[in-house]
Amino acid sequence: MRRYGFVEKDIDPKDVYEHVKSLLQAEGFKITDEDIRPNYWDLHAKKSNVERIVLGKVRDVDVVIAGQKGKFEVQLHAGVWGRDLAVPAIEGIATIGAATMAELNSAHEFEERMWEQIVHKIDPSLKICPQYGLLFKTDEELQKHLEMHQQQQQQAHAQMMNQMLMLGMLGGLGMFGMGMYGMGRTLGFI
Repeated sequence: MRRYGFVEKDIDPKDVYEHVKSLLQAEGFKITDEDIRPNYWDLHAKKSNVERIVLGKVRDVDVVIAGQKGKFEVQLHAGVWGRDLAVPAIEGIATIGAATMAELNSAHEFEERMWEQIVHKIDPSLKICPQYGLLFKTDEELQKHLEMHQQQQQQAHAQMMNQMLMLGMLGGLGMFGMGMYGMGRTLGFI
C-alpha cells in the first residue's frame, strides 16, 4: 500500500481522483464501487479474466483521496484477490510458493507504476524511493535515505549471520556434550 499526505500543492484532489480513475480505465480495470463525498473520493476497481487468475496478476485496486486543495492524502492499494500479504501469512510460510510470490511481485510492480503516475500528476519534481514509494524533495534526500536503508540491511544481515554462527556453535557444543555424556555412560562413569 502507498500512502502519502500532500501539502501546499496547487492541485485539486478531485483532479487527482479523475486522473487515477482514467489511468485505471486505460489499464482495462472496471470501476466497481465509488464513494464520493465532499473532500473524499474512494474507488474500487477490478479486472478479471482466466489469464489474470492463472498467472496471478493484479486484479483489484483501491484508491482513497481525502482532503482539499493544498492539503490532502492519497492511498493506493493494488492486490490479487485472496493473495494479499495477510493470506500467505495465515496459510504459513511453507505454503508461499512461486506462484504466490509472483502474484505479490506483480501487485507491487503495478502499485509502484501507478504510484509514480499519481505522484507526478501532483508534483513532477518529487523523487520516489523505488523500494517503499516514499517521497523526497531532492535527489540528495533520496540518496541519503537509500544509503541509510542499505546500511540497515547490511547491519541486519551481519546480526543474522552472528546469530546463526552462535546457534551453530551452541548446537555443536550441545552435540559434543551429548557425545561425552553417552561415552561416559558407556564407560561406566555416569
